[in-house]
Amino acid sequence: MDTTQFGTYHLADLPEEYEIARGNDFEFIVTGVDNILRAGADESDDNARITNAQEVLYFSVASVSVPHFTQEAISVNRGNSTMKFAGKPSFGDLNLVVNEYIGADTKSALMAWQRLSGDILNDAVGSAADYKKTCYLVERDPSYKLVRTWKLINCWVSGISENEYSYDDTGKKTISATIAYDRAIPEV
Repeated sequence: MDTTQFGTYHLADLPEEYEIARGNDFEFIVTGVDNILRAGADESDDNARITNAQEVLYFSVASVSVPHFTQEAISVNRGNSTMKFAGKPSFGDLNLVVNEYIGADTKSALMAWQRLSGDILNDAVGSAADYKKTCYLVERDPSYKLVRTWKLINCWVSGISENEYSYDDTGKKTISATIAYDRAIPEV
C-alpha cells in the first residue's frame, strides 16, 4: 500500500495548487460614502461633512463576516413520503467590526452612513437611493493576488454597537456594525 496518500506528500508536490488561504488577506470596500453629513451635524457647521469616509472605513476594518445565502426547503408530501425542492435564496446580515481611530474618526463615518437611513435629528427615514451602497469583499492570496470578490448589492447600516466604556479596559476600541444587504454576487 502506498503510504504517501495519508500524509502531506501530495500537497507538498503541488504548491501552486495547495497554498493555504489565510483569514487576514481581505479588503472590505464601501462605495458612495464620501462627503456625507455627520450624525448630529447641521449643514451650516464648518466640519459637517466627512469627505473621506470610504478611506476611513477601508483602513479601519478589523473583520467582516463572509456573505452566503440559505434556502428553505419546499416540501411536497405524497403518501408516506416527502420530497424537498429548493426555495428562494435568502441572505443574512454581515457583521462588520472596525477599529476606532480617533484622528480618522471611524465611529463618525459609520454613524454618518447610518444617518442616511435614519436621521434622528429630523425624525426621518432616508431614501433607499441615498443609504443603500454597493460594497465589495475582496479575498487575496498571501502575495496579494486576487482570489475572488463578492459584490454586495444595496448595503446599509442597520445597527451599530460597541463595548461599554470601562476604566478597567485598556485594550483597543472596536465598533460593530450590522450591514444589511440584498444580494452578494461572487466574482472569480
